[in-house]
Amino acid sequence: MAKIGWIGLGNMGIPMSQNLVKAGHEVFVWNRTKSKADGVVAVGAKWVDTPKAAAEAGDFVFTMVADGPTLHAVSLEKDGLVAGLSSGKIIVDMSTVSVEDSAKINKEVEAKGCKFLRAPVTGSTMMAASAALGILASGDREAYEKALSVFQCLGARHFYLGGGEEARVMKLSLNLMIATTMQMQAEAVVMAEKAGLNVAQVCEIIANSAVGSPLTGYKKVPISTGDYKPAFSVKLMIKDLKLAEEVGAQYGVKLESTSLTRNRLELASEKGYGEMDFSVLTKLLEEESKYTR
Repeated sequence: MAKIGWIGLGNMGIPMSQNLVKAGHEVFVWNRTKSKADGVVAVGAKWVDTPKAAAEAGDFVFTMVADGPTLHAVSLEKDGLVAGLSSGKIIVDMSTVSVEDSAKINKEVEAKGCKFLRAPVTGSTMMAASAALGILASGDREAYEKALSVFQCLGARHFYLGGGEEARVMKLSLNLMIATTMQMQAEAVVMAEKAGLNVAQVCEIIANSAVGSPLTGYKKVPISTGDYKPAFSVKLMIKDLKLAEEVGAQYGVKLESTSLTRNRLELASEKGYGEMDFSVLTKLLEEESKYTR
């Protein structure tokens, strides 16, 4: 069993780190809000006071944070994880951040004689709890092979994509499809509702149709009930779509549906829905269409 430092205990980080503890690993956790560690400590993890301490304690050091600036803070500040590194450790970032931010962290990690894996995940909080995530990895191949036994405690599907930033691009490619799917579903649902169809039945049919997917299955309950408790917030999706648009611009690829969906999410945020689940796009269109359930 491995010694693992874990930094970041949000909606995904909590169940993922719990799964590592349950698998028998020795896990050392840190989060900016200490109370969020209570559920992980309760199953056997050990609290540490800084990201530096988490890095000192672990042979593997995982980060799962909200964005690039946060990754920089937990990695590069005085008590950040880089300050706690000694040669031979493997750092695994599972956040969704830009290629540029990722490359900067990689440079600092390698300067300490360590390896940096980019390993963002695909899947829901439910999949995180059941260790059924997909893990998209790139970076040093030997480090990936060493980390694979740990990845198997977190996800059911593992993909090695290359030696550099490939996993970052793949994650953003997936997220732009996820976001635009919710915009398409919003349009389909509201048109059907206004024609007199039952929203729950509409969502059920979509989920079981030719366009059905795990995503449309997950979202049929929040959309049909109007309960947009955040599994993945509007604000986080806006962040990811902006990153995707940057990559598209870098490679000269027009991402027109991505830009449209980002604009819709920004409008939702302006209306006060920024902390709701991004499937709130349906509610936004209902309001604009003067439809009341």
